[in-house]
Formats: sequence, structure tokens, C-alpha cells
Amino acid sequence: MRYKWILFDADNTLFDFTYSQKKALEQCLLDFGYEFNDKIFNIFTRLNNEIWTAYDENKISHEEIKTLRFKRLFDELGKNNADINAFNNKFIEKLIEHSKLIEDTDTYLEKLYGKINMAIITNGMKEVQRPRFEKFPHKSKFEHIFISGEIRKSKPNKEYFEHVHKTTGALEKSNYLVVGDNIIADIYGGKNYGFDTCWYNPNMISDKNRKYADYEIQNIHEMDKILY
Repeated sequence: MRYKWILFDADNTLFDFTYSQKKALEQCLLDFGYEFNDKIFNIFTRLNNEIWTAYDENKISHEEIKTLRFKRLFDELGKNNADINAFNNKFIEKLIEHSKLIEDTDTYLEKLYGKINMAIITNGMKEVQRPRFEKFPHKSKFEHIFISGEIRKSKPNKEYFEHVHKTTGALEKSNYLVVGDNIIADIYGGKNYGFDTCWYNPNMISDKNRKYADYEIQNIHEMDKILY
């Protein structure tokens, strides 16, 4: 193997988080007596991405994410009487319930297991990620799971990758490959620290920051051409 460690992002790299969020939002809105449709989900996706970007840039905290994303959603929908905290708690519950791997991911993890060290690196909330990973049937294949909400450091900050590096033995940085779908948090963050990077880009998005990716794949099985 070309590398000794693969550092996998979790959401929309290993897990189909778009599916989980859509199912969770749908069930929560209906349970609270509101309508749900694709337009509403698209609004939520835009607002949620904006808020997580602000978190990545150290402009807001994890705690603020929980209320801001739904406050802004309900403001746009004109639902100013919504119980934001109760809605967030239900949303987290449903996210955990609807956790789902991207197709073919499980077979590739089986293929890699025992041949290379693997870890998960995620900017997710500990209230969501830790229960999801506890239920994850492939959890034992990963040496470490690094959750920003637990270690109080986040991608793309160097401090996050430094923590990962030290915890995994601080080998030469050329021994590490970051694999993720987020061009800033995963790819820029990993490259800026000195790790090699692989952009998981199944939708073949064009992005000016793809220069930070050493490799680019549309399917996880394409990693064979990188690793061997």
C-alpha cells in the first residue's frame, strides 16, 4: 500500500448524509404539524451549509449550530412560533435513526480492513455522531474516530489535523491520505497540514479549490488506483 493511514470523512463520503437529513427533516416537520417538500429541504440545505461553513471558519460554536439553522429556517418559512430546541432534539434523534452508508461502501471497507490503518475524521456534533458510530457495523475496522464536537477542534484548522496526526503516531505526513467530499474542510484542510488528499466528488462538481486535491474519485472503489 502506498499509505499507512486513510483518514475518511464521514458524512457524504462514507454515509449518505443527504438522505439522512432529508428523512429527518421530513419526519420532524410533519410531526410538528408543518408541511414538507423539496423546496423546503433545499432551503434547509442552503442554510445548514452556510452555518457549518461559519463553524469551519470559527465564527460560531457547536451549540449555536443547533439553534441557528432551525431559527433561520423557520424565519424563512414564516413559522416564528416554532419550539427550536424541541425541534432540534427531534431532528438529532431522527438523524441517528436514519443513518445509512453510501452504496458499495461496506464492501470496500471489508476489502481494506487489515491492509491499512483507517480512521474517521468528522466535524459532526458528538450528540449525533457518537451514537451513529456506536451502531455502525464497521466501527471495529477503524482505529480512531475523531469528532470535532468531542475534541473541540474542527476541520480545516491545522489544530484538528495536528491532533489526528499525534494520536495516530505522528508518522511522516506522506503516510497519510485524507478522503472527503468537502473541498475546504477535508481537502484544503488536509493539504494545508501536509497530508495527501483525495476528493470524493461523485457529482463531478467543478471547484476552483480542486487544486488542493492530489486525487479525485467518483466512487470509493476507484481508490484502488491510488492505494496499490
